[in-house]
Amino acid sequence: MGPGPLKYLNFMTQTDRSRLIYLAQALGAVIAGSVVTLTLVAILFPNAPGSQSGDEAEPPLFGLLVLWPIVSTLALWFILSMTRRATPTYWHAAGWSALSFTFVFALLVGPQTGLIFAWPYFIYSLTFLAWQLNSTRDALFMTTLLQAAVMAVPAMILKL
Repeated sequence: MGPGPLKYLNFMTQTDRSRLIYLAQALGAVIAGSVVTLTLVAILFPNAPGSQSGDEAEPPLFGLLVLWPIVSTLALWFILSMTRRATPTYWHAAGWSALSFTFVFALLVGPQTGLIFAWPYFIYSLTFLAWQLNSTRDALFMTTLLQAAVMAVPAMILKL
């Protein structure tokens, strides 16, 4: 990878080291990027409608930490199988995958949510593609673990 801001993500392609270190760095990248994205979304949509009622139930932890990462990773695998064939590099495939998820979330929940999910799905896509070079099983496992770790952050906030 040449010069440019993506050079700081080169660690995402290095699967020859500890899985735990990889996951910690990827989690850090998701959180750091999400903070920037949340700030930009707050600036772009200052009067975005929020939740009107405080009576909404919390999502179940099992769904948040187990089901969502599994379903999301399987959907990611499907999207990446298409974008990888249509783009020149894995970086492009990850970008198109993230845009696909951004579009879906924007249609389902609103543009703010779509934008907020763009960065994490870019990192999830890079994780999947990097680990798929080892095996599809590794890609599914590592991407699911990363998504569960990312979802653990709001889960902890909800439980506080």
